[in-house]
Amino acid sequence: MGFDMDFRQITHFVAVYEEGSFSQAARRENCTQPGLSVQIRNLEQRLGVSLFDRTTRGVEPTVAGKRFYEHCVAILNQVETARQQMSELSGSVTGTIRIGMPPSISRGALPATLSRYTRDFPFVELRLSEAYGGTLADWVSAGEIDIGVVTRPLDQQGLSQQLLSHQQLVLVSSPDCGRVPLKPVNIADLPPLSLVLSSRRHAMRDIVDSYLQRVGVTPAAVIDSDGLNTTLEFVRRSNWSTITPVTSIIEDLDPTRLCINPIARPRVGFDYFLIRPTRAPLSAAAEKFVAYLGEELDAIDRRWRALVT
Repeated sequence: MGFDMDFRQITHFVAVYEEGSFSQAARRENCTQPGLSVQIRNLEQRLGVSLFDRTTRGVEPTVAGKRFYEHCVAILNQVETARQQMSELSGSVTGTIRIGMPPSISRGALPATLSRYTRDFPFVELRLSEAYGGTLADWVSAGEIDIGVVTRPLDQQGLSQQLLSHQQLVLVSSPDCGRVPLKPVNIADLPPLSLVLSSRRHAMRDIVDSYLQRVGVTPAAVIDSDGLNTTLEFVRRSNWSTITPVTSIIEDLDPTRLCINPIARPRVGFDYFLIRPTRAPLSAAAEKFVAYLGEELDAIDRRWRALVT
C-alpha cells in the first residue's frame, strides 16, 4: 500500500513539535488551528502511529514523534541545502539575511563587520534587529530572524547553537572616579559601587549577579537599564558605574570620556553563542557573515589583551 506525504505536513508537524502547542504552531505557520490539527491527525493515520500525547498543558511528543522529528529536520535541511546550492551556482553570494544582535555587539563588533561584509558581498540584503538574548531566541524560533547571538547556551527545542567567541567583562566608570584607566581592579577591594545593570530579564544580568555573589560584593545601589548607550552616557556624567562586555566599549577607550578597568581576581568572562533554527542550515551568505563577525570579535579580544597585559 502506497504512502504519500506532502511538504506542508512535515513543516506543520515540526512546528507543533517545537512549539509544544497547536495554537502556537498555527500562528507560526500562519494557518488555522483546526486545519493544522486535521493535518497532524491525517499524518498520524497514514503513519499508523501516534505522534503526540495531547494534554491540558499542550502536546508532548511520543517516542515515535521524537524519532519522526529527527527525520523531518533532516528532510528540511536537505531541501534548504539543495535550494541554496542551486541559487549559488551563479557564482555570486546573494539573498537576504535577517540578523538579531545584542546591544554589546551592535555597538562594538557589528559596525566593522558590516563595513567589510557590504563591501565584499554587495548583493546580499541585510536586515538587522537589536534585542537581548531571550527575545532573540524567541524571534529565531518563530522564524522572524534567521540567526541571532546570545550570551548563554540555550536548551530550547528547535534551536541549534555554536560557540562564537569568548569575551571579558569590564568595570566602566566616570573619568572622575579616581581609578587609573586600564589598571586591573578587584571589585571586592573597592568601596561599594552604585551600578547600572541590564534588567533581570536578560542573561547578562545573571552573569554579573552570579559574579558579584561569588566575590561577596553587594552593590550600594542598582539601576536596571536595558539601554546601553543611555547607561554609558549616564555613567560618564555621574558617580555610578556599570559592568559590561569589552566589545561594547572598545571604541570608548579615551580616558577623558570613560574610565575602563579590567576586572581581576577573579576575572569574569562569558561566551557569545550563535543560534539558528535546527530545521534550516546557514546559507552561504549567512556563513560568511558569521565568519566575519567571529573575526571581528576575536580582533577585539586580541586588542583588549594587548592593552592590559
